[in-house]
Amino acid sequence: MEHEIKRWIDFFQGLIFTHFRQDKAEAVEVLTWLLTGHLFGLYNLNQLADVLEIPKSSLYHHLSGWSLFQWKRLLLVIGCHRALELLEQTLSMSGATQSRRRITVGVDDTVQGRDGKLISYCYSWYSGRFHQVLKGQNILAVTLKVGDVVIPLCVRLVSKQGRANTSKPTLLIEMMSEIAAFFSQHGIAITDYPVTFDSWYGSQPLREALEQIGFQQILVHAKGSYVFTIDDHHHKLSVHKRTIELVENQWGCDCACARAKAKSPTFGKLILLFFASGTTIRCMMVFGKPLRSAEILSIWRQHHGIEQFWRNLKSIIHLSSMSLHQRDGAYASLGVKILAYLMLTDVSRATGLTPHQIILKMSGNRALLAEILSHFQPSTVTNA
Repeated sequence: MEHEIKRWIDFFQGLIFTHFRQDKAEAVEVLTWLLTGHLFGLYNLNQLADVLEIPKSSLYHHLSGWSLFQWKRLLLVIGCHRALELLEQTLSMSGATQSRRRITVGVDDTVQGRDGKLISYCYSWYSGRFHQVLKGQNILAVTLKVGDVVIPLCVRLVSKQGRANTSKPTLLIEMMSEIAAFFSQHGIAITDYPVTFDSWYGSQPLREALEQIGFQQILVHAKGSYVFTIDDHHHKLSVHKRTIELVENQWGCDCACARAKAKSPTFGKLILLFFASGTTIRCMMVFGKPLRSAEILSIWRQHHGIEQFWRNLKSIIHLSSMSLHQRDGAYASLGVKILAYLMLTDVSRATGLTPHQIILKMSGNRALLAEILSHFQPSTVTNA
């Protein structure tokens, strides 16, 4: 365990000093401390300062050495580098293994409730989890799922104020452009892999923008209010769901489904896949290369990975435990949690333990924590 933690820290610090103009070693050390503390059940600056018996003002001072631009860059570069290694490993394997791992890009957002008056990016957002409007931060993420591993490629806070180009769809297009450019520079076409969205992102302008970037295979969960023409029957999707005949035991499908060619006044020609999910009939809109029913179902089930990512970020990484002020502080709080998730995920893959099991095993082991942090010269913080 200790070896895996130190190996990840070496990777992280090497990447920082290679890709960022961060000449303050203390800022890198404090960030490393915070990430490592999550493995020991220390989720914020106050808890870490109490255990290390140092003034928490020292930690705040050095953490503020990271600028807003650096936090945004961190949330792109670190995740993409981890995904790059996993992709290169997967692409070196057989075609059958690649098919089983089903590489998929997922897009989704979540609302993290916040009550503080000085916390930035706090607005009223509709929460799908609570089915009501909450005050909090809206976080938009693009993740890559390879097999059972979910890696955040880029994460951003969404604002309702400021310039017009801060809207959620425009922000997403910017994020996807940055991701595509990163992997293109390293010889991998991330645009070859399917992208999945829930029904909120069903937009023709967004789809066209993604196609211009290079993403061709796009799957969107369809709303019941969309209108489609299927076999000369022009109705809302909610009507088609009541009349469509699902077929059991189709090749490669473990649920009843029906695939149909359709035409939409909004989206043009496309493929629809109706499938049973418990007692509910759901429908996927498929753009790009026509796919078989089994392929569509396999890709859409990978979208569950981003939901898993949000749950882990909130329940295991304790996203709400850090709430720093101003825009830099908001991104610092988010950045620490995303990086801690990446660290915990890598250690989990290396050890075979779940993230929760790792934290349970490491919590309270202050001797090991002190040994790991002793490599980072704590005097630089205590003398701040």
